[in-house]
Amino acid sequence: MRSIPTPPDAGVIDAVRFGTDTFRYLGGIQTRYDDALQIPIPTRPPLVIVTNPTLARDLLSRPDDFGRVPARETDSLIASQGLVQSEGELWEQQRSVVAPAFSGRQVAAYADTVGRRVEALAEEWADRDDDDIDLHREMTTLTVRVATEVLLGKDIGRERAVEFHEWMAVAGEELEFGIDIATPEWLPTRVSPAFREAAANIRGLAEDMIKDRRESLANGEHTGPPDMLTILIQREDDPDVEYPENQIRDEVATFLIAGHETTALSLTYTLALLSDNSDVRDAVRTEAREVIGDGPLDHDDVDRLPATQRAYNESLRLYPPAWGVFRQANHTTDLGDYDVPDGAATIVPLWSIHRDARYFESPDTFDPSRWERRGPTSVDAYFPFSTGPHACIGRSFALSGATLALARLVADFDVDVASGALDDLRLTPTLRPREGVPATVSTPDDR
Repeated sequence: MRSIPTPPDAGVIDAVRFGTDTFRYLGGIQTRYDDALQIPIPTRPPLVIVTNPTLARDLLSRPDDFGRVPARETDSLIASQGLVQSEGELWEQQRSVVAPAFSGRQVAAYADTVGRRVEALAEEWADRDDDDIDLHREMTTLTVRVATEVLLGKDIGRERAVEFHEWMAVAGEELEFGIDIATPEWLPTRVSPAFREAAANIRGLAEDMIKDRRESLANGEHTGPPDMLTILIQREDDPDVEYPENQIRDEVATFLIAGHETTALSLTYTLALLSDNSDVRDAVRTEAREVIGDGPLDHDDVDRLPATQRAYNESLRLYPPAWGVFRQANHTTDLGDYDVPDGAATIVPLWSIHRDARYFESPDTFDPSRWERRGPTSVDAYFPFSTGPHACIGRSFALSGATLALARLVADFDVDVASGALDDLRLTPTLRPREGVPATVSTPDDR
């Protein structure tokens, strides 16, 4: 075994550079280090950045060796042990409990709901021709309403969805990746009053939805196939299931965010990229118009939209909403031929792996045709939904729903986004626009 290489003059300055100019730093090390880089940080274990996709997949397949990073105070104000935070036996239990809510039948229900909701959005946009919008807010409003309806059994409505978007903007500002990567662990972290309020609002919405569902179940008013929230409540009485305090609230709060955010962001970025690539947009539009016909799109239409799927996959390559996957070494262990110290923070930077010329020709170019030559699952260096046992449980939701939403909106609208609108992105646990994405919605000349 050998030590992971460190950059010249590595130390706190290098860590600060990584924390304050992350994209530039990642791009530089991705071309210089074939496998991984280790950044020593005073008073705490080192930071390990894994640049090799084979090693990255190995790391993410070993949760006993590389665990999730414990929730910080800020994170735990929203949820501390939902499915995207929990580990070990609790994670295994919760994954088993909620898995039926992400089955094939539920994927179809999700896609059908997207088809219906995006049809309503298209009608709304038709009445606002040549109108200026915040594209990210529009996509959040769409996807959070779909997620709450399908997973939690209740559409929260447009007004509440817009409020939720504002709460997420506050959270994004609070959770921005930065210089704290290089500060001592004992240094106290200030939590802003605005974030405390936003977190309380998210928890309050979760609690309201749980209370309403408990009442409807008690009164026999909730019918139809059980959604995720119903399953969580019904499993409380299962002797084989043991929930920690506030577990259902943590799961609901977690999926209020995780159930919509990746799709909202990826739709935003795909529509922005199509705005800059009219030939690709025209191809998606032609395909979509042939498929749509008279009624709203549904799950059966997904496989009839290959050009749309390729555009979406390419957007996920260039702008993966989960830009990096974070883990922590649970003990001294190995990764390939390297030693990884106990407690080392590890990052798998999808942003730079997806843009590495070793794995992608013309890596900075938006070129959906690359996915005609090979499928996304055949490329080791492409995993926008992570990989391993903790990979995104909602991957099929996102892929099917986003395909239908893109097809419907591109069929009837030019969504024009100013060039450079994606140049100022905020690195939080996800890749978020810093100040929204201004766009103009108009009807194409041939409509």
